[in-house]
Amino acid sequence: MKYLKLFLVIFISTLSLFSCVSEEGEGGISVVQGYVYTVLHDDDVYDFVADTFPAAKTDVYIVYGDEPIYGDKMETGYDGFYRFRYLSKGNYKVYAYSTLTTDQKVAVIDSVSVAYGKTVNVNNIYVHEGKSLETSYIKGQVYATYYNNNKGTPTADVASPAYAYGERVYIQRVGGLYQFDEVRTGLDGVFMFQNLEPGDYEVFVFSTDPITEILTPVTKTISVTEKGSIYTFDSIFQIKINT
Repeated sequence: MKYLKLFLVIFISTLSLFSCVSEEGEGGISVVQGYVYTVLHDDDVYDFVADTFPAAKTDVYIVYGDEPIYGDKMETGYDGFYRFRYLSKGNYKVYAYSTLTTDQKVAVIDSVSVAYGKTVNVNNIYVHEGKSLETSYIKGQVYATYYNNNKGTPTADVASPAYAYGERVYIQRVGGLYQFDEVRTGLDGVFMFQNLEPGDYEVFVFSTDPITEILTPVTKTISVTEKGSIYTFDSIFQIKINT
């Protein structure tokens, strides 16, 4: 009898141990949510702010851990919002599809880690479509530290870097004398230059010195090697702006 009791104790303890081990997927109380936006490349005259819209009624997929296929999908609302509920803690991938002019689908993916009982907001997902999509373009992001000179006292109010909205970004060929195009940063400080030929380019945005208030360009160089591709800077542009 005592051996039977010992076996039951070990068996119950083992079940308790496995019940504490959670894997990615359904069955929990965590939430993964976010927004999907459509960037419309209707022609060569492209404006990221004007041509970006909430992706209504768009399929969004979630992958549990390292699974080879998605675990669930849902359709966004009118504002591009989606929410996956009842998830266990763990790692997840969320994606939606861009559509090329050949009707080929290209996944735009973001990854998140979810703690038990927490709600995690995924970075905005931007999917692209339109007849000019397959022209090459350069994409980047600008962060700004905003400060107030306050009548000659520099950096009186310094905040943490935030997305720079509405800032002008310029592009020129390496070795060129002048920029040939400019755009403004949009949602999340993102900017894009489209309809680019292969070559080497310099992209720059101006930063303001907190003391002298002199404008200085923050410049990054990038190479476009082929058409029909998206080229993204490895690092974010960091600037200062006097408010």
